[in-house]
Amino acid sequence: MLTNNQPQTTKVANSEETMELPAETRIFPYKSLIKGVISRGRPYPSTPIDVPYGKGLVATKDCPVGTVMEKFEGPIVEYSELGSDDIIYALNFLHNGQWKWMIASTPAIYANHSCRPNSTINNKQEIVAIRPIKAEEHVVFVYNTGTAEDKWDPLWTFDCQCGAKKCQGLVDAYRPWNPLYEE
Repeated sequence: MLTNNQPQTTKVANSEETMELPAETRIFPYKSLIKGVISRGRPYPSTPIDVPYGKGLVATKDCPVGTVMEKFEGPIVEYSELGSDDIIYALNFLHNGQWKWMIASTPAIYANHSCRPNSTINNKQEIVAIRPIKAEEHVVFVYNTGTAEDKWDPLWTFDCQCGAKKCQGLVDAYRPWNPLYEE
């Protein structure tokens, strides 16, 4: 459900000019706005790690429900300002009724997708545990919570390999949150 000032990590600005272009022909102003990820000295119980498919975010200790695992922080830009690499990591959310994009420079960008999430994003752009998370467990949330009317950027499409019993498989559109994804 959309509300003002509530971040929605899985929604896209309804910009007909940018979203209707095929991904391969869209013109980006520059490759990336990301200057580097700041991970040292952060007060969160998680850390980025290397995984076979890139990076991941794991808990550094056992964490109960409600624990803030990490936070998205960085400059807020318009969709048209995103570089081609930024679109993969940008956090999108509603701010005063307008879609905004954050180019996060924190380890939060490494939290991966799972159809059986252990966390969600709150209205402060924090990743918060929705079930207990064990030390060394990956911090994961559902990337594509939304409605069928929300615009999906083709660059976000991927084959989910989370291993959940009720895995979505191809993640290629927004879907309402479905508790059936939980095991």
